[in-house]
Amino acid sequence: MKGVFLLTGPIASGKSYIGRLMENHFGIPFLEYEDVFVSEYQKGSDGYLGRAEPKAEKRIFDFLDENRIMCFENTMERSYSISILNRLQEMADVRIIYVDAHFDVTLERMSSRDNSSHVNWSEDDLERIYRNCSQLDLDFDISIDNTNLDEDDIVSELKPVIEKRKWYDNYVEIMFRGKKLRFSSWSGDNLSDYDMEYKPWSRSFRKENPEYLRNYNLKSGDIVIDAGAYEGTFTAYAAKAVGESGMVIAFEPDSENFRKLKENIELNHLNNVIVINKALWDQNKILKFNNKHTAGASVFFNKSPYMDDIEAVSLDNELIDIGVDKVDFIKMDVEGAEVHALRGCKKLLNSNNVNLAIATYHIVNGEETSRSVEDLLKDFGYSSETICSEHKTTYGSKKGGVGNDLE
Repeated sequence: MKGVFLLTGPIASGKSYIGRLMENHFGIPFLEYEDVFVSEYQKGSDGYLGRAEPKAEKRIFDFLDENRIMCFENTMERSYSISILNRLQEMADVRIIYVDAHFDVTLERMSSRDNSSHVNWSEDDLERIYRNCSQLDLDFDISIDNTNLDEDDIVSELKPVIEKRKWYDNYVEIMFRGKKLRFSSWSGDNLSDYDMEYKPWSRSFRKENPEYLRNYNLKSGDIVIDAGAYEGTFTAYAAKAVGESGMVIAFEPDSENFRKLKENIELNHLNNVIVINKALWDQNKILKFNNKHTAGASVFFNKSPYMDDIEAVSLDNELIDIGVDKVDFIKMDVEGAEVHALRGCKKLLNSNNVNLAIATYHIVNGEETSRSVEDLLKDFGYSSETICSEHKTTYGSKKGGVGNDLE
């Protein structure tokens, strides 16, 4: 998996300066390509952007072909820029750094620029671009106010974003809650544009896994159920967090996701994980399953051309077969099967003080599953709370309310 750092923000906010700092301090090659626009501008200002943009796009992707990791800058306020970003997100792990500065500072910087090497923007153009950039709907990894920061300040702000992840030929290495984790490069068949953007080390660790761990800190010796393990992003962290005295039991019914799950467990040298290629349900039976090899593979897409028969089990029955009678934490993301899966672990929930974090934004029969999950947990004697964040999650606990197990 290749890596790309995109510096975006208003003109003269200092994006190129920061790009050069990234190259000098972190060894990330910085692509400078403004000469493409200057050359076309000097040929004639009318329509120069339309002439320059295809050349700039080619320069960017040629540079990425030559380098495993790169950095470039773009205001991202034109449609060609969004097109470039979409393409990059299909082939690389993209991190976005927003570079800002006060408008009067950008004007001052523009006035001192060498016009022979830059496009000569008018003040009206600068104000329009500044306004457009402030309204960009992008998922920034960090925003840097470059109004008056010195080099050391900027490098200090960049360091956590850059060192959070390292790219190798066939895997990416990240740090999450003090644990070093490795995940093999993205793969899969029948992937939609959404699926391609759903890179596990991007979405799971920046949005989902922190949500699962909002109300409970995994501790040494814990027994954890990862229901809907996908490619193992939560499994790998949980296994390291509970240590050799603990255990993670990971359920993943999709065949390709299951293969990647095992691959990532091996990549992290984990020997305290049991992986099970089955779906969780309220009883043991064979179900029709959308075996599409994506994050959203589910039993609820009956019209999919990728339907296969899969084995579904109740968690109560499966734990008896494994010989496990104690569970401390359940993370569940089973694409709409939450209620069925919970019914299948009634004995476990009644006999244990289990902490739960369940993704409940899935739609079944026209409604999100959060209300049904809350009602079922209440029937089992659990307190519950649904947090309507970007990754809607319902939390359950028996110990006097949700969240009492935070250390």
